[in-house]
Amino acid sequence: MPAGCPQRQPPCHPVRPCKRKKSSAPLRWKPPKPVAEAKPDPQEARRTLQETSEKLNQQMAKSGRDLSFSVDDVANKVVLTVKNREGEVVRQIPNEVVLRVAHNIEEMKGLMQDEKS
Repeated sequence: MPAGCPQRQPPCHPVRPCKRKKSSAPLRWKPPKPVAEAKPDPQEARRTLQETSEKLNQQMAKSGRDLSFSVDDVANKVVLTVKNREGEVVRQIPNEVVLRVAHNIEEMKGLMQDEKS
């Protein structure tokens, strides 16, 4: 770039000094304006989740696997249960302890809201 070129662009001419006008204000990057996102309907999400878990349960039954999917209402989480041939729970994700903790947290939230009102 020639020494006289005020902008960081390819030179106007390799031999002659640049004749481009200097900008009075420096160029600054402006972040794009946030787009208002549509908030999902919780009831619609729960219904979709319930329907999906039912479809997965049907698929697992067809394939002969002992996996079941459900939705914990209090924790609002999908629960995967693996059972052996006798029907005993071998593994649960999230496990029972995590679900109990989530239930206790929700109960504490309710107690705290009752105290505020």
